[in-house]
This record gives sequence, C-alpha cells and structure tokens, in this order.
Amino acid sequence: MTEVKNSVFSDVALSIGESITHGTRMRIAQLNAGYAEDNKIIDLSIGTLDTPTDLYVDNGVIDFIKSKPDLIHQFAPVKGFDFLLESISKRVERLQHIVYDPAKEIMVTPGGIKGSLAVVFHTMLNPGDEVILPLPNWPHYADMVHLHGGTPVFVQSKQFLEKGLDPADLDGAITGKTKLLILGDCINPTGKVYTTEELLALAKVVAKHNINRAKDGLSPIFVVYDCPYEAHVLENKPQAFASLALDNYLLKDNVITVTGPGKTYGMHGDRIGYICGPSAFIDVAANVQVNLNSFACTYGQVACFYATHEKMDSVAVSRATHARQNTLKMIALLRSYDLSVHIPQGGYFIFVDLSSYAEKYNKIGMKSADQFLLEKARVATISGEHFAEGYAHASAYKDFVRMNCGRNMETLAQAAQRIKTSLAELN
Repeated sequence: MTEVKNSVFSDVALSIGESITHGTRMRIAQLNAGYAEDNKIIDLSIGTLDTPTDLYVDNGVIDFIKSKPDLIHQFAPVKGFDFLLESISKRVERLQHIVYDPAKEIMVTPGGIKGSLAVVFHTMLNPGDEVILPLPNWPHYADMVHLHGGTPVFVQSKQFLEKGLDPADLDGAITGKTKLLILGDCINPTGKVYTTEELLALAKVVAKHNINRAKDGLSPIFVVYDCPYEAHVLENKPQAFASLALDNYLLKDNVITVTGPGKTYGMHGDRIGYICGPSAFIDVAANVQVNLNSFACTYGQVACFYATHEKMDSVAVSRATHARQNTLKMIALLRSYDLSVHIPQGGYFIFVDLSSYAEKYNKIGMKSADQFLLEKARVATISGEHFAEGYAHASAYKDFVRMNCGRNMETLAQAAQRIKTSLAELN
C-alpha cells in the first residue's frame, strides 16, 4: 500500500500485511486457473485435513433445524447456548480432567479460535502491555497483539524443534509490563508438544513472578493456552496446563484456554471457538464480546454441540491417527531425498529444513525455500519466516518451510515426487 501521511486509516491497520495462510490459498487458486490438471500447483500451505467432517455433525444440525427452527433464528445468549456450554464442560472434563463451571467459566465465540483470541486480547490488554510470544509460532499473534494495543515480546526458542520455550529465557523476558504469555499444545509450525515436566518448569516461572506481584499489589501474568491441535496429540499427552498446581499456587486462576472444533473435526467454516477461564475473566469478556459481535452464529453453535458429544471422541482420534500416518509417510519420502525432516511430536505439519540446498537455489535467483518449491516444484508451502512475523531476525527461518500433511496420500506422494525432481535438478 502506498504510504499516505495523515491517513484516515489507523497506523496499526496499515501496518498489517495480507494473511499468509488465506492469501496463499487465494493466489494458488488464481494461478491454477490457467494450468492443466496435472500441472496445477499442489497446495500444502493452509492447515486443513482432506478428511470430511463426520456426518453425525451434519445430520445433527439438520435434525435440530427441523425440530427447533425458532431457536436457530433467535438471538442467542452472549456466552453461548446453555446446552453447548454444558457439552463443552463435559468434554473438557473427559479429555483434560479439569472441571469448568459451564455457567461461569466457559464462553463460546464467533470467528473460531482467532475470534476467541481477539476477545481475550480486547479484554486483557491496555496500550503498552507486553505479550510474550515464543518463536517460531503462529503468524497472526503479533499483528493481533498490535491491533489490541499491546506490544509483542519475542523469545526465540533455541532448540525449537525439540525443546520449545526455555524457562530461563521466559524468566528473562518478563518485565513489569508483562501481561500475557502465549503457550499451547502442538505448536504451529513445529509440532512441538510440551511434556508435563516442561510445563511445570514454565509454570514455576509464572508462579514466582505472580506471587511476588501479589505481594506488591500488582496484577498477575496470565497464560493464554492456545490449543487448536489438542486432538492431534496422540502420545504422551501432557497434563492440562490449567490443572497444574505448585504448592498452594493454582495455575487455573491465571490461565485462559482457547480451542474449538475446527482442526479436530474439520469444522473450519463453522468459525466457532470457545474459552475456558476464571469466572471474573469470563464476566468481563462477555461484556466485551457483546459489543464486538454479539454472539456466535447459532448454526455453528449447534454443530459444535454435536461435535462435543462423547461419541465423537473416537472420531477425533481416528481423524488424528489417519493424519499422523500420512505425516510419517511423507517424512519418510522426503528423508529418502536426503532432506532434513524432524518428526513432530504431534500434529500434521512438518517443518522442513532446506538450508543444505540454499546456496544452490540462491544462485538461480530463489531467495527462500518456499519460493524455490513454488516456482520449481510447483508445491505451495509457507516460509518459516512467517512464523516469526514482526521479529527482527525472522530471516533466520527463510530456509525452512511448513508443509501441511493433512492432504490425502496420493496428493502428498505427488508433491514429494515433484520436490525430489526439483532438488535433483539443482544438483
């Protein structure tokens, strides 16, 4: 966008670039319009599964509309339908072994988990408040923090594939302005899953600072635990962060967990997220939400209600298992081409290191790994740089790409073959 002095638009709005995930998908569709089917770009960028949503959800919504059409078309409660809040509470207790009061500690949001995060940031952040963001991580965090008046504080994880955020680094990043820390399961793009021991080590840092703050009459640091891929942690699941306790300090009092059915059940278009947190937070967040966008779409809430039924737990495992199998097969294919591919601890993304080929693709005018794969292999991925948006040294990740292995195996095998051919041509 051309720079305009004294623009009518806010400085923050003008500073935000096009969404890398949604923008990439749109550009691929435009590019593919002019190509034959066997030459179209293969999209391994946006993180969705090819497995369709289970019919139990679809049929449930249909039956609900037929039996209660009046409820579908009426205003819904700001925090969500009571029957959905009850169902979410039961699901969290089943799977995370933590109890949330459906009337006081849970709220449903429109806009998916991104909508949940927007409500959290609106509710919590004053201008200048700092939000600690471990890197690499989801591309939209920094822009969303800026939009809500906060200041992102980036902490680069030294061993991001295996270790994630180091407690000492977290301790060093906390200041008197720190308001929030972003954590979560199955980190995007690496698939890092914190162990219970690792979470306890991070919790000790937060608890230490919050105990000292309480003595000084200051507000505590809150942890936003963002876990859209919670169902895609199939082995060695950690204890829920909000359920951790250190001596007499309960983490639940200062943890806001956000999730939703999108990545678990393929319900991306339903745009439903939900928040579990302290009742005092939920009360204020509900006041924020009603002035932002009233309430979540009734159709989406009904779909989420059926998705959170106990019988759908096994569906979630089945979907995740299938995606995991395809991910491991894709890794095996790429490793056979001498690529460095780390096996993620969870999820269906792989963060592929092409730095050993960087000098060669730089010589032919390709500045980054994703550009090389797109132009030479006709495979769309997302550059590692985007998982450090706003960080001064984001270019350190330019030879990494995130690949979505949620595609069917035929598509993945075709993409792997194209990558193999392109790498061979470099040699």
